[in-house]
Amino acid sequence: TPTANTERTVWTATFTPTANVSAGANTIRVNLSGVRDDAGNAGTGSASSSNYSVDTRPADTTGPTATITLADSALTAGKTTTVTI
Repeated sequence: TPTANTERTVWTATFTPTANVSAGANTIRVNLSGVRDDAGNAGTGSASSSNYSVDTRPADTTGPTATITLADSALTAGKTTTVTI
């Protein structure tokens, strides 16, 4: 829930991201038609934040990697090969 300053000109809210998320492109958008000033005038349009990133993954953010090796990389019908991961 947003909290206003004494003059009701600045509203502040706390955003807490979900754990174990990595997202490089995010914005916060406010639909101003749902906002009214003290005189009862409705806002128009919308306001958006600049882009921000979220990374709440553990310190090892690279994720697992794998190397795949084929014993024979030129197979024909009926042949098999060993795959090492």
